[in-house]
Amino acid sequence: SSGINAEYGTVLKDLMSEQLIYYSMAVHSLTAAITCPFSMFIIKHFGAKISLIVGSICCLFFYLSVIVPNSMVIFVTQSIFGFGLALVRPASLKFLVHNSSPSSMGKDTGIHWGWFMSSMIWGNTITLLLTNRTSDLDSLRMMVYSILGSLSLLGTLCYVFLRPPASSTASFDNERAPLLDGMKEDLTPSSFASLVKETFDLVTLKQTLWLIPSMLAAGFYFTMYCVEIPTMIGENLLLFGCMVGVGELIGSILLGRLITIFGYVLVTILAGCLAIISLLLTYMTIPGTGGNTDPPTIALTIAVAIAYGVSDAGNNTALSTIIGRLFSERSEVIFCVMSCVMNLAAMTWYFVYTVVAWETIIVVTAVAVLMSMIGIFIVVRPK
Repeated sequence: SSGINAEYGTVLKDLMSEQLIYYSMAVHSLTAAITCPFSMFIIKHFGAKISLIVGSICCLFFYLSVIVPNSMVIFVTQSIFGFGLALVRPASLKFLVHNSSPSSMGKDTGIHWGWFMSSMIWGNTITLLLTNRTSDLDSLRMMVYSILGSLSLLGTLCYVFLRPPASSTASFDNERAPLLDGMKEDLTPSSFASLVKETFDLVTLKQTLWLIPSMLAAGFYFTMYCVEIPTMIGENLLLFGCMVGVGELIGSILLGRLITIFGYVLVTILAGCLAIISLLLTYMTIPGTGGNTDPPTIALTIAVAIAYGVSDAGNNTALSTIIGRLFSERSEVIFCVMSCVMNLAAMTWYFVYTVVAWETIIVVTAVAVLMSMIGIFIVVRPK
């Protein structure tokens, strides 16, 4: 999904107003947020594999909104797409937790986020190559999304071959040493009402509350580098998307290994500092901020994009690893909460982007990043 957002507005710009494009994306974020309780129930009862298959099939409906660019079709398919996202992200992270030991979870999470977000490289590269071959937007739209849709379908079919780990996660019990003590694991399926109660109990824990700023920062940050900034940098839009993907891929794999070696605090500080730098560069160089009127140079575009990618990768990798260690078998609940908060943050930016000053968006995002650093430090600090 991340691989198609950066060029989404460009491909549809002659068919829909900019505001309507943002509203359609807000719809999928809102749907992803409000359906999280149902996705949580599905993941807990049917497992990660079934949830990944069902969620991915729902995400495939997104392509109808581009191939058949009718306002009603767009909003309906974006809603289905949102429900798919509410299943795919938590289920994939839950599957990751079940296939990782604590000693390898940082590295494994980094690889997961790196490949997940590398879709920005493939999506934008394909669009860039095809854009150079045709100037007909209708033809471009059909070619781009037919190829991306086929790749997505292939990825969905791959989920059919997922298998549980060769040895049960029970073999990791002695090594796990979760950060959160005093909570008994309950692997039995829950009714929806008991699952809601369990979610409330987990969300109101002090550790979870301190992680919420990281979830908000991830949602704010995602909309900035994936949609809002690309629409403002002119002809370098697709290059920006590709370079964010490069930053995500390199940052996730590298910082995931650093988590294993040095722990969460160093990675969180590195990611937070890069995030602040990228926001400052945005203010100084992006048209519409700081009195700028000219698009940034190619070199500056690449620098800003890679900074966004690496910092986002660090935050997502650290946050996901902490949740996997902290909540162990209950991780799907908090991963769903994480998805809900991220999508609510994204939805807010989509709705207000056209009416709120860029300076306000940058300042609020910077505050969320700083609170994210503080929250993760408090959660993982030695007792």
